[in-house]
Order: sequence, then structure tokens, then C-alpha cells
Amino acid sequence: MTRHSSGVHSNLAFRSRISRLAGGLMLCVAGLSACQMSAPGRTSSPTELAEALNEYRVVPASRAYINVPNSVIVMERDLGSATEQRVTLPNTTSLSGENTILLRAQSPRSASSTRLVLRDVLAQFGGTPSPFSNVTDSALTTSSDQYGDITYTVVRPGGDITCVLAFRRSQTGARALPRGASALDLMMRNCVSGSLEQALSPLGPSAFGLGVPRGEL
Repeated sequence: MTRHSSGVHSNLAFRSRISRLAGGLMLCVAGLSACQMSAPGRTSSPTELAEALNEYRVVPASRAYINVPNSVIVMERDLGSATEQRVTLPNTTSLSGENTILLRAQSPRSASSTRLVLRDVLAQFGGTPSPFSNVTDSALTTSSDQYGDITYTVVRPGGDITCVLAFRRSQTGARALPRGASALDLMMRNCVSGSLEQALSPLGPSAFGLGVPRGEL
């Protein structure tokens, strides 16, 4: 009886030691990951860890922060200090890749400045989509409307296809932004069989036409 009880206690003690070792190993792995993500000289989004941990979920098209009547699907994820949406647009061209609008409702903690910075926007939205590459500030053109500036670059891969990579920062949306949001950052990749105006139209004035954000929501 005593021998059996001693064996049980030994087995429990062994399992306890294994659990402590496993827990320590997990903490070490987590620590390594954190060190790698914050390595000096690396350009990254302030919400990079939240982006890795939070997945998109499908939401009704009526929930999109801007008007996108021809959207295929709208997805959203909460990044803590920011909320991000991904709106998929139709692609009727022969080019591969999705036409998308990426939107981020920024808070003062998530936005790096009061103005749109190309490097920061590309970092937070995962880089430059095909068929664009090595986009620099000098390659960008700006146009304006009553809701602010649209900054964009154009690629014409052939035929009547026009591709734009366009950016906006706005203090308004067609629908209320989350509580605490101070700005809405947008990046759009849109390739169409048509003109530059048609390619840019999803980020035009009609996208913002229903109202302004209400901080209490």
C-alpha cells in the first residue's frame, strides 16, 4: 500500500516537472517571436502582432465604412487599436489577383502621423499588390475632391486595361467609424477594362456620401 502510494506521488511529481518545462519552453518561443518582430531596422506595422493573431470574418456589405455598391464580399477584423476591413471588387480583366479596397479605421495609437505616409500604409496593408512594384512617392499623382486627396499610380499592362494603386486618408466615412477612430486610411488595387476615371471611381466622392462618423458609436 505504501509502495503504491509512493509510486503515485512520484508519477505526479514527474508530470508536474514536465508541465513546468513545457510552460517554460512556450515562454521562450514567445519571447523569441517578440524579439524577431521588433528587430531593429525592420519596417513593420504598429499592429503587426494583432494582424498575426486576428482573422477576418465576413460582415454584411452594409457595414463597410464606405459605399461600394458592386462589392463581392466585405470582411472585417479587430486589431485592438484599429479596425480593418477588406472589400473585394469585381475583376473582369484577364489579369490575375484580386481587386480590393483595404480600409483601416485609425486611432491616435495606430496611426503614425496626421497625414498619409506611403511607407507606413504599405506596411500596414501588407505591401504592394501585383502588378505594382517599387512604388515611391515620386511616382504618385494626386487629385482632389470635396473629401480630400486621392494619391495614386497607374499601370497599363496592355490593351484597354488600366490598373490603379490608390490611397486616401479621410476623416469621414459613409457610415460611422468605431469609437475612438480619428481617420480612415484606404488603399485600393483596381484593374479595369476602361479609363483611369473608372478605375479610381470606387474611392471617389460617392464612396463617402452618406454622412460623417459619430464618436459615440
